Amino acid sequence: MPFHRPRLFRYCWQTILASLIVVYSPFALTYALNPDTCSSDPYLSLLDFRTRLSTCPLPIDEDSAIDTGSWAPWKRRPYCIEPYLDGPGPSFCVYTFEPFRGDQGISIVTTPALAASVVDVLDDAIVPPKLKDHSVEASQNSPPYTIGYIPNKGKGLIAQRQIRKWEVVFVDYPSLLVHLDVFDVVDAEARQDLLERALHQLPEHQRDVALALARSTGGEPIEDIMRTNIFGVEMGSDIQHLGLLPIGSRINHDCTPNVFWRYSERTLAVEVLALRDIEAGEEITQSYVPLGLPYKERTEGLKSWEFTCSCSLCTAPKSRRARSDQHRDRLQLIYHQLNEGATGKADLSVSTVGKLTREMEALVREEQLEVQLLVYYGAVARAYLRVGDVAAARRYVDRNEELWARYAGDEQDYFAGMEQLRHELEERERAALKSGNGNV
Repeated sequence: MPFHRPRLFRYCWQTILASLIVVYSPFALTYALNPDTCSSDPYLSLLDFRTRLSTCPLPIDEDSAIDTGSWAPWKRRPYCIEPYLDGPGPSFCVYTFEPFRGDQGISIVTTPALAASVVDVLDDAIVPPKLKDHSVEASQNSPPYTIGYIPNKGKGLIAQRQIRKWEVVFVDYPSLLVHLDVFDVVDAEARQDLLERALHQLPEHQRDVALALARSTGGEPIEDIMRTNIFGVEMGSDIQHLGLLPIGSRINHDCTPNVFWRYSERTLAVEVLALRDIEAGEEITQSYVPLGLPYKERTEGLKSWEFTCSCSLCTAPKSRRARSDQHRDRLQLIYHQLNEGATGKADLSVSTVGKLTREMEALVREEQLEVQLLVYYGAVARAYLRVGDVAAARRYVDRNEELWARYAGDEQDYFAGMEQLRHELEERERAALKSGNGNV
């Protein structure tokens, strides 16, 4: 049975470009972590040091738990299996932490080293107040959504009131996280055993929520639920895992979605935010495929979920779909031209960069692809730098930075790229001022 390609939600902008390709192979993303670095965090400056654990826990597997008689902080002694592939490889174990995010609980099927690397993530003290205020648990009394039946889709989320653009609809946390390699290198019987243990060690109410999620592939119920509802996240030094969200997994697909996701590796929180105003009674939707794809590529990408999209864009008259496809193809060409100009591979003038930029912005508005400006504005800024219009470059660096802050929040690692772009701008501004040349 082919495994469904996971929705990748570590970054909201992973749905931006149509060229996103992810290739996995057994153990390609698996390696032992040095326990001395298991609590490393690239965002440490943004986090209160007092919320960090002062020591780094050692990996715990079944044998070490038996030898020491201790497996804290996990609820039960880890249960581990070996992969079926020949040669050395890590064991995969089930780890459950019942008091995760209140009483939600979480079960993680991963390697001992990776489990050790996320122990500090389990602490509720590291979760910023803004995430706690919008959590599913906090909003249970008056959530802005309800779970209801959607014609031809099954259950989904429906807005109960108007939700404003940029508003946090809810914050969800995974109840199950499973290392991607489990589906490649663990035989079916052992995999079923791991998944069943992971589910049944959760608090009863979380088991019921997970078991009520949609199924689509047949076979063993728990694996069917995982294959139908999983999303992809990175955990412990960017190792790919598959997660099951109690509420987020209910959000259905639309090629013109009204929400996007923002994932925090250091808290395991998934923020769901509105891309535009959502009216009461409107379905809350996300895109399962990268935004900006033309019709045929969207259809191909959705085959993994074994359904035909019935959104307004896909069911539009052929002439409307063809026009949309032309716009999307043109956007990719403009982006390519701007990049070629930015790197000096194409000789663009200031007026040409301006013309391409205005055309790009108009197409983005018509196709409702504002999120793609995250990438396009960076190319525009660099193209203006290349042709010497520093003032225009500054405007688009500022716009780009503002959008990244909006979409990525304050926890994502876009900062390095933005800092590099800002550095290039400042270097050019200093050079222009020193020489007395250039539009600054």
